[in-house]
Amino acid sequence: MVGMRGAYGGGGGGSSNGNEGRPLGGAAAAAAPMMASTEIASMAAHKVAPPPPQSTASKMKARVKETFFPDDPFRGFKGQPLGTQWLMAVKYLFPILDWLPGYSLSLFKSDLISGLTIASLAIPQGISYAKLASLPPIIGLCTSSSI
Repeated sequence: MVGMRGAYGGGGGGSSNGNEGRPLGGAAAAAAPMMASTEIASMAAHKVAPPPPQSTASKMKARVKETFFPDDPFRGFKGQPLGTQWLMAVKYLFPILDWLPGYSLSLFKSDLISGLTIASLAIPQGISYAKLASLPPIIGLCTSSSI
C-alpha cells in the first residue's frame, strides 16, 4: 500500500521483499525519517484562489435555479429551433411520451409482477394499521398517579 510503505518498511512501487512486517533496524531505520519527509513533501497542499465576488442578486438567482432545477433540464433547449423546443417541453411535462414508444410486453409483465408484489405487502399492512387505530385505549395502564 502506498500510504503504509514507511510504517512497514516496504519497498516502492508495491514490490514485496518479505520484510513488510518486520521492524526497521540499522541503516534502514536511519533512512525511514528521510522517506517519511519525502512522502510528506510530495503530498504538499496547493493554495486555491477564492471565488470571484458575486452580487446578491446573482447568488439568489443561482440558488433558486439550483433548488427548482437541480439538473438543469432546459440545458438541451439552447440552440434548438422553436418547434423542437416545444416538443422537448411537452416531453418534459409528460414523460410518458418519451418512454412509451420503447415500452414492450416484457416490461409490462415485469411492472405487473412488481405492482402485485407491492400490493400484497401494502394492503395487509394498511389493514393492520387501521385495526390498531380503531382499538379502544386501554385505561389503567398509564394513569396520572402512576407517573
